Amino acid sequence: MTDHNEKTIEQMKVAIEQLEFKIAYQEDSVEQLNDIVTNQQFAIDRQTQLLKGLVDKIKTIQVNNSEPDQGNDLPPHY
Repeated sequence: MTDHNEKTIEQMKVAIEQLEFKIAYQEDSVEQLNDIVTNQQFAIDRQTQLLKGLVDKIKTIQVNNSEPDQGNDLPPHY
């Protein structure tokens, strides 16, 4: 092998090692992002459940407030 070929091979080895390092870093980043997205989805699901519960409570309160008075209130002139 010539000196030029050996330099080229060495440069290619270095380039491959750098690419392997970048791929490993990207895989780690993707895994971390996946964990974050998964946790956010759990939080969104929980907040959605809580919001639905609040909406149901508000609807119940509105229905109870719209029912006719049972005569227990004092007349307006008191």
